[in-house]
This record gives sequence, C-alpha cells and structure tokens, in this order.
Amino acid sequence: MSTQPNTTVMDALTTSARHRAKGKSNAERLFPLVLLAVFVVVDLLALVAGTHAYQSLTSMQNKSDAYITTVGPLISSVRAHDANGAVRKMSGPEGEALVLVDGDETGTYENRIYLYKGHIVQEYALSGSSYEPEKATVLSESSTFAFEYTNGLLTLHTDAGTTKVALRNMQGGE
Repeated sequence: MSTQPNTTVMDALTTSARHRAKGKSNAERLFPLVLLAVFVVVDLLALVAGTHAYQSLTSMQNKSDAYITTVGPLISSVRAHDANGAVRKMSGPEGEALVLVDGDETGTYENRIYLYKGHIVQEYALSGSSYEPEKATVLSESSTFAFEYTNGLLTLHTDAGTTKVALRNMQGGE
C-alpha cells in the first residue's frame, strides 16, 4: 500500500520534468551557456588589461629608479657645496669638469665632478692639484656628462636625461 503513493508521486515528477524539457526552445537551453561564455571573455579581457597596466607601471618605475640612481648623487653633491662663487667649469680628464669650490681657514678645496671611463666620478682635492680619477668616488654610470650654469640654474646632462638644479646662493643663501 505504501509503495503505490510513492510510485504515483515519482511518475508525476518525471512526467512534469518531461513536459518542461519538451517545452523549452533551443534558445532557452543555450542562454546559460552563452552567459557563461560572456563572463569568461570579460574576465579574460580584464586579466589582459590588468597585466598591461601592471607592465606599464613597472616600466615607468624602473625608468624613474634609473634616473634617480644616476642624477640623485649629482644633485646632492651640488646642493651640499652650494655657495656664492662656488661653481666653476674646468677641463677634466675626459671633457668638462664641474668644480665646486670650498674655502676655509686651512685652504681652498675643490669638489670635482667629471666623466671618467663611463662613470661620473667625484673627487675632493686641494685647489690647483692634478686630477686623480683612480682615487675618485663613482657617483653613477653614464657615457655622457655636460653642464651649463646660467643665472643660478645649473643644468646637468647625463645618459639619464637633463636635470635642472636651482642653486640657493643666487637667492641670497650661503
């Protein structure tokens, strides 16, 4: 007796499911698959766009780091020796030398910045002494070094680009 009602319920459910399946059109059956495909394509496009954006940011960061590594020590050295009449252009071992003059009661010293064997080097020496690039401190790697000084603005040219440094001594600083 108890098996008949269960069988009747099962027959009703399977019949209902068959009617529902027969009533669906092909478009209704494909819609979930098309929707899933659209989500997959959108996700892939977002992944590609994110990868491209990350690559661009990393490239910009690397260029910025290279620039700061090359120019940062130059700017720091120039700012540390910023004084009235301190900036001079002299002839170095491989072209121009930026000479920043320091004077005190013990004598006059020169902080010389110049190009030597593919590096920008800094040498601190007694004024008038000969250049000793082997003893100089390497500031950065560069195959070019040039500069201009006009009206308190020092323009430095290196492989990393051009940098302008406003010297404080022209604004009344010491």
